[in-house]
Amino acid sequence: MPNRLHRPFRHATAGALLFATTSCTWANQRLDDLGDCFLWRWHSEALGAAIEAKVGPLDAAIGGWYADGGIGKDTWWQLPGETMTNQGIGVPFTTFGPLAWGDPWENVFATSALGNHPGAPDAFTDVRSWLGVSDVFDLDEEYPYRLSPARRVSDLFGIEIGVVPAMVALRVGFNVAEFADLLLGCVFLDIFGDDGVERPPTKPYPGAR
Repeated sequence: MPNRLHRPFRHATAGALLFATTSCTWANQRLDDLGDCFLWRWHSEALGAAIEAKVGPLDAAIGGWYADGGIGKDTWWQLPGETMTNQGIGVPFTTFGPLAWGDPWENVFATSALGNHPGAPDAFTDVRSWLGVSDVFDLDEEYPYRLSPARRVSDLFGIEIGVVPAMVALRVGFNVAEFADLLLGCVFLDIFGDDGVERPPTKPYPGAR
């Protein structure tokens, strides 16, 4: 008789634990999806003047800037940390890149770029966009964050803006597709297959401490 009485309680306890675990997992996945909706980067010690904008695969920058480092994240699907991006060059400054910084001549056709401090151009550099078409298509195959098919689709729906007024640099973005993934995840639909997948940390640029 006592065993029969205890059995429902054991079942109820197991069910409660399962529900709590499932709820916690679901909540953590939604928080991850929420983080994927936003992109941000802040440089407190920048130098230059630039305006940058990216809408899906269309990317352009006017002006030029560089910084010793920054915080935030370089892509939608990362955890915040020190950022790899620490310079930006755009029309009409791009054409000076190969002459002044020793960049490859093909960068003449770029509208924006990532990389090390201009004083150390050989340490790391990567073109983000050629003639207004961004790296969503991995045109150079050297970007440190290789895009999966899901990430390529996601990046097509991102909107980013950046400003460098003089001594600081700020870039923010919002991704409509990642927001849809968040909403659908609330009803257990995972369109990008990233639920339960650990986001990679934002990597500092090569040579950073």
